[in-house]
Amino acid sequence: MAQLRLAGREGVRSEYEDIVMKLRRERHLAIAEALRERHGEGCIGGLNVSRTDLRQGTSFVLGAEIRDDTFHIQFDALKRVEGHSDLGPFHYVPVLFSEARNVHRWHRLMLASLGALIARVQKRAPSRGVIYQGDPCYATSVPFGSSARSGEDAVRDLVRMQRGDAAPPLRLNDHCAVCEFQAECRAKAIKDDNLTLLRGLGEKEQRRYAHRGIFTLTQLSHTFRPRRPGKRTQPMRRRQYGLQALAIRDRTVYVLGKPELPASPTEIFLDVEGKPDEQFVYLIGAIVRRGENEERHSFWADCKTEERRIFDQLVALLAAHPEALIFAYGAYEHAFIKRMRAGAPRKKPVDRILDRLVNALAFVYAHFYFPTYTNGLKEIGTALGCRWHDERASGMQSVAWRLHWERDRDAEWKEKLLQYNLDDCGALAAVIAFLRYASRPQDRTQDIAAGPAGELKITSVAELDKARYTLPWTTFDNPDLAFVNKCAHFDYQRQRVHVRGDAKLRRRYRDKDASKNRKLRRSKLVRITASRCPKCGACEIDPIAKPDRHLGTIPRQKRTFDLRVTQSSLKRRVVDCRATMYWCRKCGHQFAPLRYERVASHSHALMCWVIYLSVAHRVSFGAILEIFRDFFGVKLSPAELLMFRSLLARYYRPTYRAILKRLTSGPLLHADETEVTLRTGTGYVWALASITEVVYLYRPNREGAFLKEMLGGFTGVLVSDFYAAYDALACPQQKCLIHLIRDLNQEVLTHPFDTELQSIVSGFATLLRSIVATVDEHGLRRRHLRRHANPVAEFFRVLADQNLLSEPAQALRTRLLKNRERLFTFIEYDGVPWNNNAAENAIRRFAYFRDDTAPLTREKGLRDYLVLLSLFQTCRYKAVNFWQFLLSRQKDIDAFASGASSPGRRDLDLYPPGFEPPHWKRIRERNVALSPPEAGGISVTVHSTDAPE
Repeated sequence: MAQLRLAGREGVRSEYEDIVMKLRRERHLAIAEALRERHGEGCIGGLNVSRTDLRQGTSFVLGAEIRDDTFHIQFDALKRVEGHSDLGPFHYVPVLFSEARNVHRWHRLMLASLGALIARVQKRAPSRGVIYQGDPCYATSVPFGSSARSGEDAVRDLVRMQRGDAAPPLRLNDHCAVCEFQAECRAKAIKDDNLTLLRGLGEKEQRRYAHRGIFTLTQLSHTFRPRRPGKRTQPMRRRQYGLQALAIRDRTVYVLGKPELPASPTEIFLDVEGKPDEQFVYLIGAIVRRGENEERHSFWADCKTEERRIFDQLVALLAAHPEALIFAYGAYEHAFIKRMRAGAPRKKPVDRILDRLVNALAFVYAHFYFPTYTNGLKEIGTALGCRWHDERASGMQSVAWRLHWERDRDAEWKEKLLQYNLDDCGALAAVIAFLRYASRPQDRTQDIAAGPAGELKITSVAELDKARYTLPWTTFDNPDLAFVNKCAHFDYQRQRVHVRGDAKLRRRYRDKDASKNRKLRRSKLVRITASRCPKCGACEIDPIAKPDRHLGTIPRQKRTFDLRVTQSSLKRRVVDCRATMYWCRKCGHQFAPLRYERVASHSHALMCWVIYLSVAHRVSFGAILEIFRDFFGVKLSPAELLMFRSLLARYYRPTYRAILKRLTSGPLLHADETEVTLRTGTGYVWALASITEVVYLYRPNREGAFLKEMLGGFTGVLVSDFYAAYDALACPQQKCLIHLIRDLNQEVLTHPFDTELQSIVSGFATLLRSIVATVDEHGLRRRHLRRHANPVAEFFRVLADQNLLSEPAQALRTRLLKNRERLFTFIEYDGVPWNNNAAENAIRRFAYFRDDTAPLTREKGLRDYLVLLSLFQTCRYKAVNFWQFLLSRQKDIDAFASGASSPGRRDLDLYPPGFEPPHWKRIRERNVALSPPEAGGISVTVHSTDAPE
């Protein structure tokens, strides 16, 4: 609009803009009069903005003007504040008079632009502005912050447009709804097939598409590719603008996914009209539809005090239909009901209304792509054949009608609003009917001739996928051909066909599946005895000479598999463990020694070997099973391997916690995170590391609130990437410069002809190279790195003072200035690196597991794996042999590295108290089934593992 105005063009003002301008003039005069009364002689008007006039130091200057060859701008007012400038020990800040009750984004931009202009006169940029608004008027201080740079850019853009240097590209935005050039700009955008016709498409997305050479909706429509969701893929929430452009191009409604719109015999379609700036709803409309019967209701409020009355009327209407679903379009109705709930004397009826409220726009956003430029109710309703009594009717127009009614109380304006509100309710009912119709593919075809929208085609995105995707040759539509293909697989042929004619091959496959663990020759026999009764504690116990299964005295025998480790070999060792059954002479209780119940089936050394192969060398469980079967003749199961991981994670968890405690209290901490897809969903794994230690943490999401709690007392330096969650931590931070230079390189490649961008990158690269050269020569020592402090400060000072016209260069400058305190922290400390290699290397190690095994793992299994991976990575950083550390049974890595003595070797390993292997439940159920309920008056007890010895 600014360019058209500067060119002398005039458009047709909308009714809304006319009445808002009238209100703005009235409020301007009222606020100016109030300021004159409040400040008296300290408030003058009609002053020219020059150093001579402003040096008078007047408190308020009303209607000040800047008039020169470039600008003719009138300020609403200027306010004197303390602070030295070219004018003296004070300077001026811009003042804006507003009819609005809230401060909006355009208010900030306007004040920042006026601040940039006044800064040219007083040689000091104001840090804030003031807005007078409301009735009676009150002042709101508006700090500029990052808006100050936007204001300077806006002034430069106006100067360039006035000179005619370059016409800005056409971009439709939210202001177009009230702009006098709306029809002209929209017609040009449609003719050019402009991307900004899609209202949800932000500026960042537009720039990203422009970098790919996509400038029109037709080009954008060709980028859509149906994605085949995986078995564990979460439903997509983001709007796919390529599909939206395809719907516009094909004049087709595309249905994504399988929407399930709720239904009930009675349905209520709700729409409210209000003044959002004042948080005031003045009109509520509802259509109650049950079958062919329809009721229409309207509730009108003359003023703010009547809002509660019409809300109570709405609650009474909805309470009369307790089973009905309530449909609304957008979140405005939900926000209104929730706001009114706060002051309601009875909240449960309001809660029941909120539970029944269905947002139709949420279904449209997630699943439906109409051939429209927006998802607005009027645009979609018009596409479905709905009509409004007044063709000009819109949300903005309704505000204008309400303002007209408040000024003259003419019944015509009220009638327009009532009719428009009910038209919206009717359009909502038509949209709901269409959504329900389009959600049932079994009741329609692609080209429909009947139904809610006879002129629109409805197509499922899945049908597009079928047309694009060709089934591989291994997938057969015919079930008979699929069966024949299955019978042709190599393994099937070997195990089901060839073995029938080859007795030797059949015997080998049978022997391969058989369990040979019980047939292995034992290496040692260990007998476990008891000294007292576990029930009464008496020492008068006698062994049962001849255990009898029918009497409940089952013989007790277990087998433990061990690995004997030497410097040059691993040797299998089989230990038979037998327990004597006892009878207590005092209480008559029969029992086996409790220690026997906890004897582990596999030794600590064997479990350590499994974990060493799995964690250190990433050997799969399937390969480990084959190694044990082929090398040691021992058959293991995948469930046992998972049990090994759980047992060792439990054993070494104190070591894990000690490492985490040292990291969070040390002088340096590296942090990084990565997404992981599990069998039970998606989560994030965080790596916290130092130069010598690593800990992995699992969290179900990427929220960094736990870091603030965990690192609340951390006073060292945190090295991380540019993820915003780290910025909330109150500790010195060093951002990873490797991440930054990769981004800089990508920006240069993306904008090869942007000289401003390249000058910034070149200056930063030269500065960083000199610092890295010092690091290579002297190491990370503060006394050598401190000499670069002045060049760093000079680089940022020059960067902040540059006048940049390129958007990529401006974005890069903003990023560098925002992180200036975190980019070169390492020159102020000893031993702080300028990159995040410690955490990234830890993440890279986890990535092997993430890509191969994590999708088959549950959350508990992942947490156990992370404990063991933390130990392995810490041993790796400390140059300690992970295998030897596991064998030593030590829980302190530093103590093991220093040569501390280790616990001696044991013949038998015991399960920890309270631990129950997966197969114990099956054995217990079998024993109970074999034991009779009564055996000659002798009680039989199966002891739990957590009973006291």
